[in-house]
Amino acid sequence: MSTLVQQLTNGVALGCIYGLIALGYSFIYNAIGLVNLAQGSFVMVGSFIYGVTLINNMKLPFVVAFFVLTIVMAIFGIICELIFYRPLKNAHIRTVLVGLVALELLVGNLAIIIWGPYPRGTSGPFGHKLLTIGEISVSYQNMFIISVTVLLLVVQAIFFKKTMLGKVMRAVAQDRDTARLMGIESDLVISATFAYSSILGGIAGMLVSPLFAIEPGLATLGFKGFGACVIGAFSNILGAFAGGIILGTAEILGASYVSSVYKDSIVYLLIIAFLLFRPQGLFGKKKEHGGL
Repeated sequence: MSTLVQQLTNGVALGCIYGLIALGYSFIYNAIGLVNLAQGSFVMVGSFIYGVTLINNMKLPFVVAFFVLTIVMAIFGIICELIFYRPLKNAHIRTVLVGLVALELLVGNLAIIIWGPYPRGTSGPFGHKLLTIGEISVSYQNMFIISVTVLLLVVQAIFFKKTMLGKVMRAVAQDRDTARLMGIESDLVISATFAYSSILGGIAGMLVSPLFAIEPGLATLGFKGFGACVIGAFSNILGAFAGGIILGTAEILGASYVSSVYKDSIVYLLIIAFLLFRPQGLFGKKKEHGGL
């Protein structure tokens, strides 16, 4: 029983990271009607900036590093939107997707130039400490990941309900066409959405940096976030996050009770099963799948 609780905690923590990546996908999908194929690069860049530059090199305290990361990732997201999406927004969908793929490749190569091709490591705020209650031991890092994610979701809810920009972004996310008819300035909303999605990716990169090697290949975590959206639904923001929790939990339980060799295979089989039998996701409508 204690092992199951520990693995479930590990799964939820990993699922929170996948869920944050999925939120980034979902926000941009609802704003522009396309999947941001470069979302994984936001995660990778955030991990390098936080773990290597701010923590390892500059030795900044966590709180300072977190706020610096947030600002830098917001600027990075806006730059990506201005250079790679806005000039192509009226082009054919294939052209836009190619542009986003080009962004992913460019960012990966820039990361190699700036930080080098070799894996790096960093430590979390709590190191490898464990919280032990009876026979159950849970890492402080996992509790930290879950706590930060919950706090972020609360702040996000307040932002979208109480601020004008948040209300506009929420209106676009819920019904893009109606928002346009109401005269909402789409360029501003799209820039803000890219900035926020970049921040989400950066925070996911921050949270994952003590768990995985920091390297350009970390961008492949974007596939897991994409899979979370497939499970939950691209059009449903909270559904996409829930998909991340399901995916992370399935991966950890599969590694623990089947084999760690097959953990990725289990995840991708789950994604394929949803594509075949529930393509709109758990929380989506059938008509949305055709828009992808």
